[in-house]
Amino acid sequence: MENKKKMVVWILVVLLVVGALVFITIKKGNNNLGNTQKVEGVDVTILSEGSGEEAKIGDSVSMNYTGTLEDGTAFDSNVDPKFNHVSPFLFNLGAGQVIKGWDIGVVGMKVGEKRRLEINAEFAYGEAGVGSIIPPNAKLIFDVELVAIVK
Repeated sequence: MENKKKMVVWILVVLLVVGALVFITIKKGNNNLGNTQKVEGVDVTILSEGSGEEAKIGDSVSMNYTGTLEDGTAFDSNVDPKFNHVSPFLFNLGAGQVIKGWDIGVVGMKVGEKRRLEINAEFAYGEAGVGSIIPPNAKLIFDVELVAIVK
């Protein structure tokens, strides 16, 4: 009888340990959501997860975005009608069709995923800026969403 009690206690301890390990593993799996990771000159924060395949260099990607300066001033958006262009933005990832910070920060996104890209000036418009819209040496912040990977 004593051996049976020890066996039951042992099984319960093992189940408790396994359960704790499963919980920790699941928690780690969601660890990237909301955390910021530096990739070259871009701080990447996953705001919401997507699903399916990941965007890779050479893919044509369709994006929604809003770009702001560090002070919060929006300078462009394809989701805000005041900027007069509200359709997804299509470009070839890694082909230099966008600022370098986008080519870096969009890699690995899944369809439906939303990220915040905080892009240092040298990976955006650098010393030149863009007229009166983006000052020289401006750090840019983009909230982006991968709408589709176009094959």
